[in-house]
Amino acid sequence: MKKIVLLGPECSGKTTLARELARRYDGAYGPEYSREYAERLRRSGADIGFHDVMPIVRGQLRCEQNALQSGKERAFLDGNPLAEYVYSLWYYHAVPRELTDLLRQRTYDFYLLCYPDLRWIPDPARDMPTGRENIFRLFEKEVAASGVPYHIVRGDGASRQASAENALRQSGLLP
Repeated sequence: MKKIVLLGPECSGKTTLARELARRYDGAYGPEYSREYAERLRRSGADIGFHDVMPIVRGQLRCEQNALQSGKERAFLDGNPLAEYVYSLWYYHAVPRELTDLLRQRTYDFYLLCYPDLRWIPDPARDMPTGRENIFRLFEKEVAASGVPYHIVRGDGASRQASAENALRQSGLLP
């Protein structure tokens, strides 16, 4: 199974694009676990901290594993452990060693790196109305360092989807 991961700052269209690609190409969809985790914590009145990084990573890996067990040819993953690595660096200026070790063991086929050129929409799980370009640069640095092929997705609506589809076709991951 081919693993295509969508990464980028909040409000950059990852979820919409991942769902649409999975629907359009009969692929599996792996949801973003960190959003569910953050919403559950906020409902209980707690804040996310460094100690939550690995529970989020483990939840994301369960989402990924569920998608991979679908038997489909492709999995479109709304995040992966690299996303948690970037956010851990961004918020805590540190990364759990377990996460660093885990990233060396995981393999992916392609990253769609979503540029934050979409309007930021507030919701309880979001906290970055400004500065999304800065974290995007950190995402790009880490994705490039991973050695996995990637494409930066820009635009909105149909042009954003066409950009992603063209990149995946050129990489041989879509018909």
